[in-house]
Amino acid sequence: MKKKIQIEDEYDSKLKLKRNVSKIVDLLFSMDEVTKNYSLKNFEFSTLSFDILLTDDDTIKKINKEYRKKDAPTDVITFALFVDGEEKFIFNKTLELGEIIVSIDTAKRQAKESLQKEVLTLICHGILHLLGFDHLNDKDYNFVVKIQEAVISKI
Repeated sequence: MKKKIQIEDEYDSKLKLKRNVSKIVDLLFSMDEVTKNYSLKNFEFSTLSFDILLTDDDTIKKINKEYRKKDAPTDVITFALFVDGEEKFIFNKTLELGEIIVSIDTAKRQAKESLQKEVLTLICHGILHLLGFDHLNDKDYNFVVKIQEAVISKI
């Protein structure tokens, strides 16, 4: 499967995100607990596409307020076009998943080991949302965290 990953920010080169995000996708697609439960079943595609925007707390706060009615910055927001919308975006066998927005400011504050690891963890979390995984209860949250930790530990 080909991957079309668009990253909007200068951090891409500093953190080697594109290469590592590609690895994240490969690892997620190699996990049975992901592929048995993701929202892409029964869809034919050869390329997976999504965008990543790395931004600051002020910008993500505005987005969070407008779309989630929460007047505070957050670490990651996803717009899952494929999962949340009525229409499925598949053009020329390219499946358009949506967009992941990460606050670098929040990632810096949350980083326990490195900024790169924190940003990749947030991106992995966002990809899981784009694939249809949510965490409205503790069981689902624990599942998402377990998957993202397993993936990030292999990078």
